[in-house]
Amino acid sequence: MSIEIPPWNVVQFIAICSYTCFLSFLYSPNGGLTVIAVYIPLIILAVPAVFVQLKLGGYLQKGVVGVFSLFFPFWKGVGIAALIDLLLFASTLAPIVAQLGTYAFIAISKEDYTWGTCSFVQHKTLQNEKCSENLDKESFAGEGITLHRPEEIFYKREFLQLSSGIESIDGFPQWHFTDLARKAEISLMPVTLAIVWVLVTLFVGFGARVCGWILFLLSPAALSCLLTVLGYGYHNLNNTHSVTYLRRLYVFQESEKNILISWIDGFKILIYAFPMWTPICCTMGKLCGRSRKIRNLTWVMLVVMFLLVSQLPNLAMAPYMGNLLAKYKDGIKFSPDVDRIMWQMPAAFASLKILHAYAFVFYLSAFLFTLMFLCVCTLTIVDNILDSLRHWIDKHACSKIAVNLLITFVVMLVSMGIGIIQTTKAGYYYFLLFSQSMDKLRFLLIFLLAFGLIVVYVKQNFGLIERIVMGFWFAISSLVCSGIWLYHLYYQMDEHSTNVLFDSISRPKEGSRKYFMPEWRWVSWAIAGFPFIGILLGAIHACFSACKDPSRKCRKLCCGVTERVREQNGEEFLPPPLLPPEPSAPPYMYSYMERGMNGTSRRDDYHLDHYKLDYDPPETEPLTRNDRSTRI
Repeated sequence: MSIEIPPWNVVQFIAICSYTCFLSFLYSPNGGLTVIAVYIPLIILAVPAVFVQLKLGGYLQKGVVGVFSLFFPFWKGVGIAALIDLLLFASTLAPIVAQLGTYAFIAISKEDYTWGTCSFVQHKTLQNEKCSENLDKESFAGEGITLHRPEEIFYKREFLQLSSGIESIDGFPQWHFTDLARKAEISLMPVTLAIVWVLVTLFVGFGARVCGWILFLLSPAALSCLLTVLGYGYHNLNNTHSVTYLRRLYVFQESEKNILISWIDGFKILIYAFPMWTPICCTMGKLCGRSRKIRNLTWVMLVVMFLLVSQLPNLAMAPYMGNLLAKYKDGIKFSPDVDRIMWQMPAAFASLKILHAYAFVFYLSAFLFTLMFLCVCTLTIVDNILDSLRHWIDKHACSKIAVNLLITFVVMLVSMGIGIIQTTKAGYYYFLLFSQSMDKLRFLLIFLLAFGLIVVYVKQNFGLIERIVMGFWFAISSLVCSGIWLYHLYYQMDEHSTNVLFDSISRPKEGSRKYFMPEWRWVSWAIAGFPFIGILLGAIHACFSACKDPSRKCRKLCCGVTERVREQNGEEFLPPPLLPPEPSAPPYMYSYMERGMNGTSRRDDYHLDHYKLDYDPPETEPLTRNDRSTRI
C-alpha cells in the first residue's frame, strides 16, 4: 500500500479542469439544438463515463493501460490504442496552438495590426482574388473576382499555407516578396510549433507534481485574461449586436432541419472538450490519490467546472463578433468553426479599432488554455508509459525524473513530426485530413474501451448496488455514444464522402496527377485505423507474458490478478502515530519524573542510571535518582 502524498490536491484538480473550455475557442454552438446536444449528453452520457474512469484511476493508482494490465491483460492494447488516438489529436491541434501564440505576439508587435493591412498581404493573393479592408463599401458583382479581408488572406496564406488546391502543390504560385522579412515569414510556423512543444516538454518533463503546479498557475492567468476581454467588449461595444450574435449561438434556428446532424455537431464539441472516452480521466484520477472522498467527488468537480467555463470563450467573443457581422452584413458570414478565431476575430480587432492590449490578452488566453490541454494530453501519455516501465526503473535504480524527461522528449519529437506537415503549403488540407479521419472508427474505439473498463470496474471491491447501477448506466452510455458515431460514419458514406470536406482529397477530379493515386480516401482510412495497431501489440505482449506460466495462461490473459485491492478510506495518508519524543538531554536526567508517556513509571521507560561513570568530572556529573546533589 502506497502512502505517498498525491501529486495533485483538490484545488489544483479544480483549476486544471478549466482547460475543458479550450475547444470553445475553435468551435461554437450553431443554434439551440447544438447547445442541447452539449449539455444533455453531459449529464446523461458523460457522468457515468468520467465517474468510472476517475474512480478506477484513483482506486488502483494506474493509468488506463495499467488498469487493463492488472485486471484484464489481454485488453491492454485497447488502452494503447486510446493513447495513440490521443497523441494524434494533440499533434493535430498543436499547430493551431502555435498560431494562437503567434497571433498574441504580432498583436502588440506593431502599431497597426499586421493582419489588417492589405499592403502587407497583397502579394499573397491568388488569381481572381482581391484584398479589401472595407467589404461593406465594395461591390461583389465583379465577374470572377472574390474579395477577402486581409485577415483572411493572412491566416490562410501565412499560417495554413493554403494553396488553390491539393493537386497544385508543386505548382504553387510564386510570390514576389518585397523584402527579406516577408521571405522569413514562410518559416514562422515550424518555429512557433517547436516553441510550443518545448514548453510542453519543460512543463511535463519534471513529473506530475511540477506540471500540476504549473497548470494551477496557468489556469487563473488564462481565466483573468479572458474575463478582461469579456468585460471590455460588453462595456465599450454595442450590446444590441452582442445579443443578436448570442441568439445565433444559443437560440433555435429555422435552418436546423436535420436534427441528427445538428445533434452530432454538438456532441462532437462535448466529446473532444470533455475527457469522456479518453485515457485522460484515469490518469487525472490517479494523480489525485486514493482517498475515498476524493475518488467519489472528482467527477462532480469536473462536471461543475465544465459547466462554469465551457461557454466563457463564446461569451467573450460575442461583442466583437456581433459588431463585426453587423458592420459587414454582406461581406462576412457567420462561422462556427476555426475560421472564427483565426481571421474573423482579427478582423474585429482591426476594423473596430480595439486596443492592441486586448487583442494580445485574448489570444494569450486562448493560447494558455489550449497549451494546458496539450500538457494534460502529454502528461497522460508519459505517465502511462512511465507506469509500464516502473519495474524496470526500480530494477536498474534509474532516476525517475531522467526517465520522465527522456520519455517526454521522445513524445515531443513524435508529435512534432506528425504536426510539421501542417506547416507546408497544403497545411490546411492536412489539418482537415487528420482531424476528420480520426472520427471514422471512433465508435469502435469507444465500444472497446468501455467494454474493458466495465469488466475491470465490476471486479473491484466497491458496493454491490453501486456496481450494478453505475455498470448498467456506463454500458448504456457507451452504446449510445458509439451509436452516434456509427450513424455519423453511415451518413458520411451515404453522402458519397469519407468525412473529408474537400473534393480534391476525397474524390480526386478527372485529370489529377497520377501520383495522387490511390485516392486520398484510403489515406484517410489508414489514418483512422492506425491507432488500432496498439490493440495487436498489446495482445501479443499479453500472450508472451502469459506463456511464462503455461499452467495459468488463460487466467493471466483474461483475469489478471485475482486478489482484490483493499478499499481505501483516505486514512493511509494520515501521519503515523506519535512516538515518545527523544529527550533533549541524556535520558536519565528525567528519571525523577513520576509518570512516563504511556502511564508507566519513567524508570520503566529509561533504565539508564548505570551509565553514570565514576570517572566523570564533577562539573559534568549529571543528577540521578540516587544523587540529588553533586560533588561540586
